[in-house]
Amino acid sequence: MNRIKHGQINKWFPAQAGEILEFVASKPRHVKFELTTNSNIEVWVSTTKKMQDAILIGTSNGKTEIQYTANETTYCQIKAEKGSAVFVNLPDLDQTRVQPEEAVYTNIEPRINQSTEFDRMMQFMKYNEALRNEELEAERATLRAEREELRKEITRYDLADHMSDEEAKKQFEEAQKDAGETPT
Repeated sequence: MNRIKHGQINKWFPAQAGEILEFVASKPRHVKFELTTNSNIEVWVSTTKKMQDAILIGTSNGKTEIQYTANETTYCQIKAEKGSAVFVNLPDLDQTRVQPEEAVYTNIEPRINQSTEFDRMMQFMKYNEALRNEELEAERATLRAEREELRKEITRYDLADHMSDEEAKKQFEEAQKDAGETPT
């Protein structure tokens, strides 16, 4: 069983035997086209229009697909027997180009070069910051306690101004007991 797939027929056009097809390229290009014929054919490719340095790249006697890569404009000649029918399909969508250079990728967030010395410095910095925070918290607690003591004393002296001597003396003795002092 012989299966032939042609795709869309309106993309095929007749070519005369000996006709030269031009494939223009300003940078490397992948050329791909299909041929179908009712006789033996030869496909020659050259970089000059006069086909002086032509290279035979394929022969066929039916449907064939030709593919090659070129760095510049190339010319392709199809040689067939006299009186034979040759049809060519040159799909523009399949004429893909080869990447002339390596792809360049952009880093969204550049990497920071972290050496072991840099990591060690960061650890010391974090450790020192934690120690400093602990010392500050201890000092704040001490200051809070001193402030409370001062507040109590101020309150005691304010009350002493409004009390009788007996009440003030009694309160003073209670405060000394609370503080762990012996009353005088």
